[in-house]
Amino acid sequence: MTGRPPSGERGFSSSLEWAMLMPVVLALVFIIIQVGLMAHGRTVAFNAAAAAAEEASVVRASPAAGTAVAQRLAAQGGLVDVQVSISGGASAVTARVTGRVPSLIDHGHAQISEQVTRPRERLTRP
Repeated sequence: MTGRPPSGERGFSSSLEWAMLMPVVLALVFIIIQVGLMAHGRTVAFNAAAAAAEEASVVRASPAAGTAVAQRLAAQGGLVDVQVSISGGASAVTARVTGRVPSLIDHGHAQISEQVTRPRERLTRP
């Protein structure tokens, strides 16, 4: 008789393989989820900046209106510690939205920032 287990029995090696493989599989799952959260956060920040720039580029609009829109959209999208800055001149308006994306493991890279520049609307005579 040899030292092999009878056919149909896997023995201890199968458990050991899974014990070594599971941390790798779980790490990959967490990385995929984190990448998805970062992509979602960037999309939310970009859309909030675009909405703020659009709101602030309207004739006689105040930067406060654009800031309010961006703050609301960023909060609804899940960003935290949101900061909105709107600047512009006679021809263009620039909105920058900065915030943090909630993450599974705080690795210090959850800060995102997006900027959008739009032309300012002007009144012209027909």
